[in-house]
Amino acid sequence: MVSRFGRVAVLYGGDSPEAEVSRMTGEGVLSVLSSLSVVARGMEVGPGLPALLSEFHPDACFLATHGGKGENGALQGLLEVMEIPYTGTGVLGSALGMSKSVSRKLFRSGGLVVPETLEFSSKDFPRDLALPFPYPVIVKPESAGSSIGILKVDSPECLRDAISDAMSHSSKVLVEPFLVGREIQVGLLFGEPIGIIEVVPDPKEPFYTFSSKYQPGGSRHLFPAAVTEPEEKALHHAASVAWDLLDLRGVARLDTILLPSGDVVVLEMNTLPGMTKTSLLPEIAMGMGIPFPDLVCRILNGACLDSAPVSQLKQ
Repeated sequence: MVSRFGRVAVLYGGDSPEAEVSRMTGEGVLSVLSSLSVVARGMEVGPGLPALLSEFHPDACFLATHGGKGENGALQGLLEVMEIPYTGTGVLGSALGMSKSVSRKLFRSGGLVVPETLEFSSKDFPRDLALPFPYPVIVKPESAGSSIGILKVDSPECLRDAISDAMSHSSKVLVEPFLVGREIQVGLLFGEPIGIIEVVPDPKEPFYTFSSKYQPGGSRHLFPAAVTEPEEKALHHAASVAWDLLDLRGVARLDTILLPSGDVVVLEMNTLPGMTKTSLLPEIAMGMGIPFPDLVCRILNGACLDSAPVSQLKQ
């Protein structure tokens, strides 16, 4: 494939806990762009970024950022102000996707099934932590990714400490039931579901943890996932509805739990999915006949601004 942009800034890093994963994504993208004869420069996200962009004058930015200001709409807003097209979702969709509590409310309003969820913040931390659902439960930061800060809690005695720990990663914390089912994820490219993959974490891990995701051998990826035709339709439906509700563009990955009953429970939508050697989206794309360089080029060619016509979003 050929890039429609000649000068590209690849943005990565920043102050997110996922910064190191972001840099790995950035390295992979830069390697591809150099092979396409694109003038590409990697840039660390931070206060000095506007000056770097002004000096380089890129035609577009490839966002290799994960979490924090690089994924919650802040970086996207900067690029809108600077009028530099960028890959991925726009300002509003990024902010909605980064907030698990807000996105789940939208998903529920669209008829999707989401976990029963309690939300806590440091301002309203209750003395009584009685839960309306049984243990074990999952405690997670409201706006963090890569399973950072997520804990499985087996008893009430450990709940308060787990919530306090999660609050070190986010101002709000979610508590939800631990769902027994299969971890199924759906890749989307410009709104179209392109494949379904199942993740089987290391049995030593309580769930699909950070180490399961990024350490070689930390999990098994089954592609294509062994799902029935009704399950496949349900997963594709959930992915498409979630995409539209969040007003996404570019690429995304829907994380779900497929219950033994065949019901799909939507956990979250990742608006800037990882592109590392162990990441799921490139593996899904490869399995569907889209090599990593082509995937990078397709994503790049979809770079635009929120004000861009819809016709420009599916290059």
